[in-house]
Amino acid sequence: MTIGIALVVVLGRTALGSQFGFDYHGIWNAGRDLASGRSPYLPADPRLLLAAGNSFVDPPLLGVVSVPFSLLPFGLALALWDVTCAAAFAAALSVAGVRDWRVYLLAACSFPFLISLIMGQPDGLLALAAALAWRHRDSRWAGAVAVGVLIAAKLLLWPLVVWLLITRRVRSASIALLSGTALLLASWATIGFRGLLDYPRLLSADARAFESRSHSITALALRLGLTPGPAVVVTVAAALALAVAVAAAGRGSDRAVFVAALTFGLLSSPIVWSHYLVALIVGLAIARPRIDWVWLVAATVFVLSPVEPAHGWQIALVLGAAATIAVASAAAGAEVAARAEVAAGAEVAAGAEVAAGASPTSGLR
Repeated sequence: MTIGIALVVVLGRTALGSQFGFDYHGIWNAGRDLASGRSPYLPADPRLLLAAGNSFVDPPLLGVVSVPFSLLPFGLALALWDVTCAAAFAAALSVAGVRDWRVYLLAACSFPFLISLIMGQPDGLLALAAALAWRHRDSRWAGAVAVGVLIAAKLLLWPLVVWLLITRRVRSASIALLSGTALLLASWATIGFRGLLDYPRLLSADARAFESRSHSITALALRLGLTPGPAVVVTVAAALALAVAVAAAGRGSDRAVFVAALTFGLLSSPIVWSHYLVALIVGLAIARPRIDWVWLVAATVFVLSPVEPAHGWQIALVLGAAATIAVASAAAGAEVAARAEVAAGAEVAAGAEVAAGASPTSGLR
């Protein structure tokens, strides 16, 4: 009850502060621009991006997806967008193997997902693509194309290709890269490739505008006195170290490497908003489909850090919670594998005893 009241208070304050659908304004306008053949991108100027606050900086694919919604009035478009994203998130949990209704409830009430809905972000759709990538990982096309879609929609998820390579799915990795590239080029073709050459500069300008205001390792390093250059180096090194720790916690299992790839992609970014961590909830659902203490962490701890720009302790709290969820997700896979090995060993031993009991010499004993 206390947790629920806290969530209502914080989220109510956010909504009443005119934040409801704030980010979706950029997506909705991008859909309108793409429908008219215009570029949805502002000039690569940190001051302009910071002043706008919600300008569109994702690859054009997200704008293409939002075109049907952009034909509607903003309020109706936002409502339908959020319903679609919520349904996609529920489908992602189902695809991940969740059957416990309590997990659905906690996941839906987790701060990353709730803030995603409030701001109008597409994380529910991305979660479904990530779950499909895992579910169909051994399929030559379905899982690979899902990874390609994720990369074309959110470039920071590119480490999923490394997951496919490490797990020796070289053909799937190739298909993921080809499909992702094809989707990027096709979506950019809708605006005559305007903004493509300047896109790296736009991302760099967006990072300079917002990196100190987010919950990233870069933001924490800047608060500790580092300059932007060294802060980025520390960010990549820390994210890589955490990804290695996640993979080690899962004994290098397929699931552990998948979670490690998600973790590195998210936390190596100079900008990490709370809603980004919806992707880690997918990994948690895959590894822990029944309710336990990790789900309570995922549902509650992020509510303490909604302020942007965040305080140093809030950034550390978000990063610590993200690391805990990632390691616990990978470790759960190792626990399952260990139990399977013990069970397999017991079956082999039992089979050997039966075979020994049925041997021709057993009656001489």
